[in-house]
Amino acid sequence: MAKQQGKLNKIVNFVLVVFLVVGIIGLLAYLTGGFTSRLSTFSVDCNGKNVTTSASGYVVIENEPLNVKVKYAFGGNKVSGYSIKIVPNALAGKDFDFTVDGYVYSYQAEKDLTNGFDVGYGENEFTIKPKGNLNAILGAIYPNKEVSDSLAYSYENMFTLIVYSYDGAKNIRIHFTVLEKVYSIELDKGVIIF
Repeated sequence: MAKQQGKLNKIVNFVLVVFLVVGIIGLLAYLTGGFTSRLSTFSVDCNGKNVTTSASGYVVIENEPLNVKVKYAFGGNKVSGYSIKIVPNALAGKDFDFTVDGYVYSYQAEKDLTNGFDVGYGENEFTIKPKGNLNAILGAIYPNKEVSDSLAYSYENMFTLIVYSYDGAKNIRIHFTVLEKVYSIELDKGVIIF
């Protein structure tokens, strides 16, 4: 009976060790974004996806904001806080010029586009939504000035949301696109055949 009890204890201990190892590997995978980056204690959950360094392909519309939760792996409730900034995503070949009261500006040289978005701040989470299309965003950055029409220059992942850790030592970049509402469709053909 004692031998069977000893074998049962060894099996239980082995199973517990296996679960512990699997748990540690799972935690490391979570903290490294699926082993795609270095170990990070600072991450964000962007529309349900964990991001530890950068991500792209997100879409934001006026009625559907980007939802972001800021997370710290260690430190419990003692570590909290964040700051954000929205800037142009500088992609080669995508820069364009626009005018503000007749003066020419480069889109990708803009330092801060945050005023073109409504940001809903919470303690450990926030939402962002555009104040309209690209023209409205640039108009909000340069209020009471005449901004040229720039809609034709929109491109995928045009904006970058930078989320900074509470101490500013780490940041995460999320590239996203602002989709514009379609108000009407105008066809140039006189006849439509189905």
